[in-house]
Amino acid sequence: MRKLYQIIKNMKYRHKLTLLLVGASLVPMTVLALYSHMRMSSFVRQREMEDMESILEQTRENIDSQVAVYTSLINYLTYSPDIEEIIKEKNMDNYTAYEQYTKVADPLLSVPKSYHEAIKQIQLFADSIRVEHEYTLVPLKKIQEEWWSKSIEEDVRIQWVVNEERKEVAAVRNIYDRKELEAVLCITLDYDKIFQAFDNITEDETGGMIVDPKGNILYQDVALPDIQSESARPGEALEAVKKECAWTESASRENNWKYYLFRSKASISGAVSRLFLEEIPLICICGVIIFVLGTFFSRLFTRKIEELTANMDQVNHGSRQVVVSSDSEDEVGILIRSFRRMMDEINRLIDEVYVNKIALKEFELKALQAQINPHFLYNTLSAINWMAIRSNQKEISKVTLALSTFYRTALSRGEDMVTMESCIKNTEAYLEIQLVMHNHEFFVQWDTDSSIKNEKVPKLLLQPVVENALEHGLDEKEDGEKILCIACLDKGKEILLSVTDNGPGMEPEKAKTLVTYQAKGYGLKNVHDRLKLLYGKKSSIGIFSQPGMGTTVEIRVPKEEYRDEN
Repeated sequence: MRKLYQIIKNMKYRHKLTLLLVGASLVPMTVLALYSHMRMSSFVRQREMEDMESILEQTRENIDSQVAVYTSLINYLTYSPDIEEIIKEKNMDNYTAYEQYTKVADPLLSVPKSYHEAIKQIQLFADSIRVEHEYTLVPLKKIQEEWWSKSIEEDVRIQWVVNEERKEVAAVRNIYDRKELEAVLCITLDYDKIFQAFDNITEDETGGMIVDPKGNILYQDVALPDIQSESARPGEALEAVKKECAWTESASRENNWKYYLFRSKASISGAVSRLFLEEIPLICICGVIIFVLGTFFSRLFTRKIEELTANMDQVNHGSRQVVVSSDSEDEVGILIRSFRRMMDEINRLIDEVYVNKIALKEFELKALQAQINPHFLYNTLSAINWMAIRSNQKEISKVTLALSTFYRTALSRGEDMVTMESCIKNTEAYLEIQLVMHNHEFFVQWDTDSSIKNEKVPKLLLQPVVENALEHGLDEKEDGEKILCIACLDKGKEILLSVTDNGPGMEPEKAKTLVTYQAKGYGLKNVHDRLKLLYGKKSSIGIFSQPGMGTTVEIRVPKEEYRDEN
């Protein structure tokens, strides 16, 4: 992200403006396109679901109409006087029973098959029937041999039982005499013909399922791509299909069956995807138009700014001629005219001041250099030292040598950077002089690491801090021992220079202002400003003080190998 930010930051203003215009246009267009696509997708999905509901409702009504026919047939047979007579008459002789079965029961139970192809057979199981007649009349005790017998409950209502393996559907009604089961009437139907309407609506991407009130699956066709595996239990299978597919349901009004129609998510998503593919060309055309217009307007708006930038670059390389002009009243026009007026004023000042006074400054500089000629200074100090030795004035000789060392290390042959060893020698020479001036009334403690003696630091880095500690610290201390502690330590990637005095100290709030306070001499602010100019955030000056606890100044400077260019 930082690299991308830097690339954008260094990009031409025209390109930035192009990105801004294109981005500002694309964002609302994208939001509008997404909103429109979402609405259309929602509409397509809703339409697909409505189609599924309509198809399922028609299919359910088709099957319900068949169920209603067979329900009416069972009701008709149940309350038929002939059937009631067969059930009630338990003492008929064999001949009378045969004649009754042949002339009455057979036509009554067989004729409906010729009108309804789905009927396989109609059976009456009764306690009054002793001998099985054809396949229509069966003794009640043989009901246990029927596949549907275990699924029948003690209920007078019609019960529907489905066997998917046998491909049969049984509509069964129990007939009671008070509380005793007297007979059972069963119509066996063809499974495929009953559910043929459901077969017609299931295809590659669509499946269906019919479930009874107990959750048993009566019919299913769910071989859909979205279904990864079939569940072992019926209820779990239905939930798995619901989870993986879009679905709708409808309840039967005849027998409490529930009808489910499923469609794979890929099928519905395909319709949405086709809609999106139709939108892509329009989106691309709008994007191209936005980019072309953004490029055109950014070039139009930045043309004068680019001319002004090029002219400024020429001025930066020494040219003093303004070639750009504008008569517009906008900010760019005002900027161009201000630049022209500024350059005219600069040219006037250069001609009036710079050319006429440069020679005078050169002569003044040469005179100043002659006055502070280091050779003249060193020779003079050497002569004073020799005179002091001849007069046996050791104290004068010591101060003279210290002063000579101080100026030699301070001037450093005109170099701005010196070694830590030279910086320390400069401070030691300064302290030698100060000790004489203060009649040795304070003590100096040094703590230095020899590993940093060749590290380069700005000259006069430590001496102003020591001078500040003497003037505002130890000189203000009225009683007690005066101690000045100086440390030059190796801290890995940086050098720590620390100056501590046991003077009266100050409030922490006042200590923080010392690096911003412009003193008359070469104070802490000058040191702070030089460090920031040379090293930026890699260097720091910290001032720590409490009233009565003395003051500590810490300077942190990066080592040469860890410095970046500033």
